[in-house]
Amino acid sequence: MKSLYKYLLGFALIAVVFPACQDDLTKTPLDAPANTNFYSNQDELLLGINGAYNETLWWEITGSPAPEQLDAMTDLGFERSNGDIKAVALGSASSTSGIFESTWNQFYGALSRVNNLLGNMSRAEENVSSEFMERIEAEARFLRAYAYIYLSELYGDVPLLTEAPNIEDAQIARTSKSEVVDQIISDLDFAAQTLPESWSGSDEGRATKGAAFALKARIALYNERWDVAAQTAQEVMDMDVYSLYPDYGAMFQYEGIRNSGVILDMPFQTGVNTHNIPRRHGSRNMGAYSQSVPSQFIVDSYEATDGKPIDESSAYDPAHPFDNRDPRLDASIIRPQAIWGDFIFETHPDSSETWQVDEAGNRISRMTNQDVTNPFASFTGYLWRKYTDPEDYPSRIDESELNFILIRYAEVLLTYAEARIENGNIDQSVLEAINRVRARAYGVNLSDVSQYPAITTTSQSELRRIVRRERKVEFANEGLRLFDIRRWQIAEDVMNGMFMGRPQGAYRNILSAPEINNATGHPGYGGRQDLFRNVEPRTFNPNRDYLWAIPQAELDVNDEMTQNTGY
Repeated sequence: MKSLYKYLLGFALIAVVFPACQDDLTKTPLDAPANTNFYSNQDELLLGINGAYNETLWWEITGSPAPEQLDAMTDLGFERSNGDIKAVALGSASSTSGIFESTWNQFYGALSRVNNLLGNMSRAEENVSSEFMERIEAEARFLRAYAYIYLSELYGDVPLLTEAPNIEDAQIARTSKSEVVDQIISDLDFAAQTLPESWSGSDEGRATKGAAFALKARIALYNERWDVAAQTAQEVMDMDVYSLYPDYGAMFQYEGIRNSGVILDMPFQTGVNTHNIPRRHGSRNMGAYSQSVPSQFIVDSYEATDGKPIDESSAYDPAHPFDNRDPRLDASIIRPQAIWGDFIFETHPDSSETWQVDEAGNRISRMTNQDVTNPFASFTGYLWRKYTDPEDYPSRIDESELNFILIRYAEVLLTYAEARIENGNIDQSVLEAINRVRARAYGVNLSDVSQYPAITTTSQSELRRIVRRERKVEFANEGLRLFDIRRWQIAEDVMNGMFMGRPQGAYRNILSAPEINNATGHPGYGGRQDLFRNVEPRTFNPNRDYLWAIPQAELDVNDEMTQNTGY
């Protein structure tokens, strides 16, 4: 069992493992030389930094939850098969839950690589240019910041290690989260000053100046450092390097790989690193498992086309709930009667058959509907469309090459807006940042206000509600919701109670919209709850569940380690 103690022991024994050298960042298979004289030349520095990328960004390899699986621990999603993810969602996880330990190990393992590289790269000083040395240090410090963002946001106070300690230092206490955040910002400041705005050729995909700024804006926002968040987001905007990709849905398909809005992604390549999101997310009719699926809560969180929540909109018809809705709903979620692949997706319990369709969407023949007849079809009646590209079926259902976006430009815009809203510094630039995101959702220009519901209010409370809803629907199934409901302190409001899926029968049986809570944006169904699929009862203890447990394995070997409250 890996622990922080074993991580420290790895330093003491100088047991360093690196991926073999490849030209492309995406080509880093895991085999390993070990040498106390390592990091003595440019090739070895590249091996070291590629290994650090590999362990920091590629969660799928390590057994930790993939980034999008974090949404299955929130009101947005449900995970059928992963017991640890389900335990977190149900509020039943303990200090021995594997997810707490595997995630801890994931990022402290990454820090082991990064700090070992930073501590020993001076060996190459006589053989490598100062510019190259500085570049490697900047990439390493970016990755260290990335790892510590997840550790500090998930666990709170964590041991802060910026160099390789001795085995005598194995008993290490937790560092205050504020101090960890200071170090994250320091690392990202260094990275932003050093890294280029873009890479080319085989270096494409490495951390950039924009990625460092964007990550700094994220951690500042998460920790209510509003001025820093707004200023840093503005620096990304002023670079004029990124822009919103015009097609929201295509951004998460092969068509949108490395598009203009991508600031950092997790690249995949057949024969090197691939993922099985198509198998986990997809339809039973396409041989997938429908394992990780969206909720009725997220479906009902998308506005109507008049820009109003569905409980306030005259454009919304509960009998035809998918008409006149924010286009991001259909771009993000496969819902009943949507065309998916070459068939019509339907989950009404009486629909034991569905239709195959041609390329134009015309019905051509009936087929058995596994999305109803299979007992392990979607428990909510919906599927995630994001990161589920029909091109992956059937040959790449377990080996998708579709990149996963870790930071994108829309987040920078909404970070800028939220930080200034919370700081009470509201002006036209705030409205413009939000409206740029909303206009892109409708596939129109910012100035085409007749074609999308533009925001005009300058009320702080109303803008707070709007920007929180924007983050919810813009980033659904991208792994950011867990951190949002924690920092907004609304998790007990959106997580407690029955997790719900689609109506049990026909949508026409639902006579009115749910009531959308103004403070939290969460839909409420009152006495009509039994008309919907009741998937599982969830519990969130605000005295405990705002932080994950420190893994019991750490407490067993480190007398200085303390546990979070309630575990």
